[in-house]
Amino acid sequence: MSPLQSMSIEDTRLTGEVATTRELNAYLLAGWKLILTYAETSNGGQQPRYVIAWQNEEEPVMPELLDAWELSELDRQRYR
Repeated sequence: MSPLQSMSIEDTRLTGEVATTRELNAYLLAGWKLILTYAETSNGGQQPRYVIAWQNEEEPVMPELLDAWELSELDRQRYR
């Protein structure tokens, strides 16, 4: 399939959900597709949610992501 052709939702092999644009960008760079965005409402606020889909023939690529604690530790070390 040409890179310019889009795949249909029926070609989805696996879905996932991420909560930050940092995570979303990592998945998109790994070959995932964004199929839905919505806002989750809790405690009077809204948090974005992104539903992603793996639509390739190969095994899904899971990007290595740092969690919030690891990110804060990197920032702490950087600004010592």
